[in-house]
This record gives sequence, C-alpha cells and structure tokens, in this order.
Amino acid sequence: MADDTSTRGAARRPPARSAHPSTNGAEIGYAVVGTMVSGMAVWGGIGWLLDNWLGITLFFPVGVLVGMALAIFMVVKRYGAPDPVPGSGARTTSGTRRNRPVPGNQTQKGQR
Repeated sequence: MADDTSTRGAARRPPARSAHPSTNGAEIGYAVVGTMVSGMAVWGGIGWLLDNWLGITLFFPVGVLVGMALAIFMVVKRYGAPDPVPGSGARTTSGTRRNRPVPGNQTQKGQR
C-alpha cells in the first residue's frame, strides 16, 4: 500500500484492448457448421411437412436445397471476407489494372 503512487479517486486508464478478436477459428467454424445444418434441417423439415400434408414427395429435397442455399448466403454475408489488418499494405484499386503509369514517368518501352 505504501508503494502505491496513484491517488484515490483519480481516473483510471481503460484496459488495453487486444489486437485479436474475441472469437477464434474453432468458434467460427462451429457457427458455420451449425448454420449449414440448421438451414437444411429447418427447410427440409418444412418440405417434409408439406410432402406429408399434400401427399407428394417433391418438397423435401427442394426444402433441403433451399435451406442449404440460404445457409450459404447467411454464412457468406456474416463471415464473408475478413477486415484488412491495419498497416498490412492491402489496398483496393478501382478498375482492372493494378498500376497506372505516372504521367511523364515512362520506361524505354513506353508505359510501365
């Protein structure tokens, strides 16, 4: 206590935030698998109920396929592309060319 240099009632600094996100790869993987399985199960179940109600066998496979498609859409929407790491130098460019020559800065063969 005697070595404590902080004064009572003084504002404390907030704790440093971690550079890593709070979720790891396994948690994201389980979430993706759970989304895929539940999408197929829910929409396949709806198709199965419609099959039993109407007396035909068309809606179950259609429901499974629709469930898989919607689950893939949700996974891509939620976990699609990771955010770029600050300072990594990753840049996005518009157009199809990566580099455009600077006017007046040409090589022997013309453009860079």
